[in-house]
Order: sequence, then C-alpha cells, then structure tokens
Amino acid sequence: MTTLRFLFILLVILNALAFGALKGWFGFAPPAGEPERITNQLHPDRIKMLTPTSAPEDKAATETPAAPEPAPPPDVVAPPQEPPPVAAALICRAWSGLNASDADRLSARLAAAGMTPRQRSVEVPSSWWVRIPPQPNRDAADRQARALRAKGVDDLFIVQEAGPNQFAISLGLFKTEASSRLHLSQLRAKGVRGAGIATRTTIEYRIEVDGEEAQLTPIADDEALTRHLTGCSP
Repeated sequence: MTTLRFLFILLVILNALAFGALKGWFGFAPPAGEPERITNQLHPDRIKMLTPTSAPEDKAATETPAAPEPAPPPDVVAPPQEPPPVAAALICRAWSGLNASDADRLSARLAAAGMTPRQRSVEVPSSWWVRIPPQPNRDAADRQARALRAKGVDDLFIVQEAGPNQFAISLGLFKTEASSRLHLSQLRAKGVRGAGIATRTTIEYRIEVDGEEAQLTPIADDEALTRHLTGCSP
C-alpha cells in the first residue's frame, strides 16, 4: 500500500508542477497555443483602433478612377453644297456677205466677248458684165466701137486700164445675171455679134460662232450687221 500511496502522491505533485508551469508560476512564459490565443482575444486593453492614416487603404476606394474614354466625335456633317451652276446653252449665230472691214470688226467684238469665231472667205459674183472681149490694140477697139454705134448702140466705152481687160468694149454692168442676159438679147436683136457676159467676183466673208444668248444679243442687234445675219451651217 505504501508504494501505491507514493505513486499517487508523486502523480499529484507532477500534475501540480505541470499546471504551475502552464500558468507561468515558475517565471517561464506560458506556452503559446489555442488557449493563449483565446485569452489574448479576451483582453480589451490590447485592442487598438487604427487611425485613418494607419488604416490599410481600400484599393477600390483609394484607386484613382480611370478617366472615361472620350466619346467618339459626332459625325461631322458637311454643310449642304449648292449644286454646280448649270452651264448656259450655247446657240449658233452666223453672218455672211461681209466685206473685209466688217469681218475684222465683228471678229474682234466676238473675241473680246470671250467667244471664238469661225471665219471663212468665199469668192462670189458681184456683178455681170456685158462686153466685147479685149481687142488687140487701141485702133482695133476704136473700129469696133464705131461699128457698134452704127447699129444704134451708144452706151459703151473702151477700157483703158492696163490689165487683162484692156481694150475691151464695155456694154453694161448689171447686179443680177437675169438683167445682164436680157440686155445681151437686146444687143443681138440689133445685130451685135461677139458680145458676151463676164462675171465679176469679189471676196466675201462668213463668220459663225457658238456662244451664250446674253453674249450674242448685243452683237446681233448691231444695225450695221443685222442684214448679214443668216443661218448656221448644218
């Protein structure tokens, strides 16, 4: 029995020593563990409130918000454009029967108005000449003139100017072919032989131009040119 009592007392002493060690009665820090963590949590004097400067910053609160992406610029609406002006219709005007002086003056006016005239010249009959062809010399021409007067033809003269018609005997100058033929038939009725008709020509000018009516009206209304207005060539 003594041994059992000894063992029991020894066990009590060892438990007491172990409990004292756990409580730190012997100057040693109590071992860390779950009881210690719970004990520390129950000490209000160890609770420390964090100031705003020492508190951990909330990343979501302190993070600078990203600048919003700029909205795409609105579609630039171009101002409505005026339709291009419609070009004025061009019309054709033509003048014919112009002499050299009138043709030069008209061409200059058309060019000054910004138009390009088209000019051409043509040789046209200006008169019809009833005559007896040139004689070999003046004596022959005089003999022919005396013979004509003997037949009652007094309206005549001998061409004196040097040239292809020198010593021709003129019997009349007419503006139309019909009148010249009538006179020739009258001479033949009087017994005149060897007379004929020669056509005299002159140079006339024709001018055509395409332009706007506003450009052409002042020129077409020129009284000096009105009588020369004619249709354009097809």
